[in-house]
Amino acid sequence: MSLRTPDQPSMLPDWMRDPPPPRRTLGARVGDRLAALPGARWLRGRWWAWQRRQRLYQRFPVTTKIVMMVVAWTLALILVLAAYGIFSLI
Repeated sequence: MSLRTPDQPSMLPDWMRDPPPPRRTLGARVGDRLAALPGARWLRGRWWAWQRRQRLYQRFPVTTKIVMMVVAWTLALILVLAAYGIFSLI
């Protein structure tokens, strides 16, 4: 296997050796226009802060588990009683 020397011309066409810059997509153009609106930077900062917040189930894991167990038990009881009521009508 021999390596191509720098003096040897490339076999690639010009458009492959020096491609045009990529075109901006519609989404990128719309995003830039929305970012230029007044208050967009503040809104984006608030959105990022909201996404980084600590959820209640992370702050109070044991309490959340107990409450969810009670909620699940209540829903199961309601479903069983509803089924009992429907079958008692038959």
